[in-house]
Amino acid sequence: MTGGNLLWRPEEERLSGQRLLDLQLGRLRERLDYVSARSPFYRRKLNEAGLKPADVKNLDDVRRIPFTVKDEMKDSQAAAPPWGDFHCISPDDAVRVFQTSGTTGRPIRIMLNSNDWHENYYQQFMHYRCGYGLTHKDVAFFPFNYGLYVAWWGFQSAMEKAGLMVLPGGGQSSKDRLRNLLDWGATVVCGTPSYLQYLAEMAIKSQMPLAESPVKRIVVAGEPGGSIPATRKFLESAWGAECFDDVGSTEIGNFGFECTAHNGLHVIEGMYLAEVLDPETLEPVADGEVGELVLSNLCCESVPLIRYRTRDLVRASTKPCACGRSSMRLEGGILGRSDDMFQFAGVNVFPSQIQAILHGIDELAQEFQLVIPRQGSGRHLVIRVEPASELIDQAALIRARDYLIETVKYRVTVTPEVEVVDAGSLPRSEGKSKRVIRES
Repeated sequence: MTGGNLLWRPEEERLSGQRLLDLQLGRLRERLDYVSARSPFYRRKLNEAGLKPADVKNLDDVRRIPFTVKDEMKDSQAAAPPWGDFHCISPDDAVRVFQTSGTTGRPIRIMLNSNDWHENYYQQFMHYRCGYGLTHKDVAFFPFNYGLYVAWWGFQSAMEKAGLMVLPGGGQSSKDRLRNLLDWGATVVCGTPSYLQYLAEMAIKSQMPLAESPVKRIVVAGEPGGSIPATRKFLESAWGAECFDDVGSTEIGNFGFECTAHNGLHVIEGMYLAEVLDPETLEPVADGEVGELVLSNLCCESVPLIRYRTRDLVRASTKPCACGRSSMRLEGGILGRSDDMFQFAGVNVFPSQIQAILHGIDELAQEFQLVIPRQGSGRHLVIRVEPASELIDQAALIRARDYLIETVKYRVTVTPEVEVVDAGSLPRSEGKSKRVIRES
């Protein structure tokens, strides 16, 4: 760590241009050698492309490497359950297992060996810790439950190793969590934007002095919100704390964090090679243009994904940040996903935006449908939702419906109609739920 702005690996974080690219290409060649030897999945892909690790000498060569997509990983695990053939370790080597949420179909199971869990995750999250300005004097509260989703597991483990006091927040009601984080003097609280918003609203209703608490930083991840100005403004005001965004995934790891300059999300370029490509042509886009983020692991041992299409839409900048880092920044964070956007009334709409809003409405279930009316019909976009329980009374449902309409209008800039249907009546599927219905 150095200076007033904390850097974890300053010798790498200040690299740019050809020096950075040389570092990344060297590490990428090592990973290609590694996956060729250990992963049947990647051995096939590289052989079919007629590509050897030593051939990768510049970015044009990188673009000869086949993409990795989520459906390939699902198919691999369906053909060779439970782990598939893309891992580079055996189950005997694994010390941690996680799975994706399955919102885009079958969940993907991921194994991590000891070095990835205890060292590589630690290194990733030390970048985050320094970016957020956390020190060993901080007390971190993690309101999440024990389970298969990676959620905050890695960040919590890394903060423990870094010497912070950790307050476990699982197995508690939301009110108990509020009381505990206040009573125990938490200085940083981590969670999804919608859940931290819910806690803040509960504190306001209960007249708890949240904005006057020792909490000075909140870290949000898992859904849109941390980089949305309106959401950030509410959270910072209600918590009386500085908000930091955090991005990663179960498959690829933890690759992006916000620093104290609040100038976008920094990609950890010493551990990831990032490309931003046009999602249609798959050609690189210029700085400042929106494209899909494609990532290659440069350090992972268990499941180093190469040219993984995240489907996340970003706007990248390579201009140095005021914090002293020269790494790529994702301005505005994750802007949406390339595989679920549709346009209505001239506005790009993402189902994940609606899902994120529903996360903060206790009276409504998380299952929903979006009905897009026929073009030129003059009708509104329709959101179909269910009560979270059959016991919720009509007045509460009306308030929840009106809140959803106003929140979508404010955050998405589209005024919807909301239909509240019977609990459990929306179709469920083992695969991806059909959430977008286009009227013919």
